[in-house]
Amino acid sequence: MDTYVRFCALVVSISLALNCLGSVAQLLPEEEVNVLKTISSKLQNKYWNGISRASCREGKGFNKTVYDKIFSNVTCDCSFNSNSICHVVIIQLKGLSMTGILPPEFAELTHLRELDLSRNYLNGSIPSSYGKLRVTILSLLGNRISGPIPKELGDIETLEELNLENNLLEGPLPTNLGSLSRLRKM
Repeated sequence: MDTYVRFCALVVSISLALNCLGSVAQLLPEEEVNVLKTISSKLQNKYWNGISRASCREGKGFNKTVYDKIFSNVTCDCSFNSNSICHVVIIQLKGLSMTGILPPEFAELTHLRELDLSRNYLNGSIPSSYGKLRVTILSLLGNRISGPIPKELGDIETLEELNLENNLLEGPLPTNLGSLSRLRKM
């Protein structure tokens, strides 16, 4: 009987070891973590405490719902490099009373598909670097953003929805926004 128990323990140990070897660590790249930390600091975002390479394990992000339409949502896609690398694909910071200027560092998140900073107290102008974004949705609704709309937003060929309502923007819409073939809601 003692041999049987040792055999079973060995089988369980081998099974656990193989299971651990088979699982893949799903991590954010260090440079993406640093960009997120910079953005969080600039926005004085208390909802992103403890951002690390492991913040997106299993495609989960770091999310916090305060009330129904007041929340911080960061969604990750962990399908890169044989499911071992994650990238942030959605950032929604809605109604969180965040202050400060719009961080140009959002443009460094090359896999970002949606950026929604609606209903905060963000001010300053829209960085021209946002023209590098490859988002389908860009919403800056209900902030205190001022100045002209940068023509570089017309370079976002993937853009389907653009919401800049209820801000202090001035001047005409950039003409190249009209040539965005996917833009269906503005």
